[in-house]
Amino acid sequence: MCCRPGVKTRQGDDLPSFKQTASLENIDLKSDRGLEKRQLRELETCQYIEDGINIFIMGPTGVGKTYLATAIGNAACRRGYTTLFYRMNSFLEQLLLARAKGTYLNFLKRLAMVDLLILDDLGIKALEPQQFQDLYDVIDERGEEKSTLITTQLPVENWSEIIPDPVSCEAITDRLASVAIKLEMRGPSYRPKRRVNQKQNLDNN
Repeated sequence: MCCRPGVKTRQGDDLPSFKQTASLENIDLKSDRGLEKRQLRELETCQYIEDGINIFIMGPTGVGKTYLATAIGNAACRRGYTTLFYRMNSFLEQLLLARAKGTYLNFLKRLAMVDLLILDDLGIKALEPQQFQDLYDVIDERGEEKSTLITTQLPVENWSEIIPDPVSCEAITDRLASVAIKLEMRGPSYRPKRRVNQKQNLDNN
């Protein structure tokens, strides 16, 4: 169940695939992004998966959180670990759809079996009660043996802004953050530079 473009489950369902090619070896360490070569080498070993440790990638928009998460996911796939990558909005939609189809429990079991679950862009907007209950179910079902990677612009201590129920917020953050690697990225957005490069490529064609 590695999350790679074109891979399917035995039932024939398309798996959510990485939207870009990324590798830890190609992470730009020349720019001050708050990352260290030692950290990336340790992540490449995937020991955190063996130890059931979660990962938080935090930072402002455009600094490369999704790229880093994708690179970590690709490294896990190369070492044979099952990996699923979801944008948070798509993840919530899949949970809602599973409820509507009556396959919610089966979907939870599938998520519980994955070695590394990547949820990209948590915190863009506040979660509805059913959504944060579903998120709790997923995290609880995965237990302490499985690793979950989350990218977010919002520090964990501010998650009450997106999970307004105090009990649910504490339960979710405690399960995710009590044993976790926290990577805080910084620096200007890469997006303006990418747009300039894309425009140059179009002008040259």
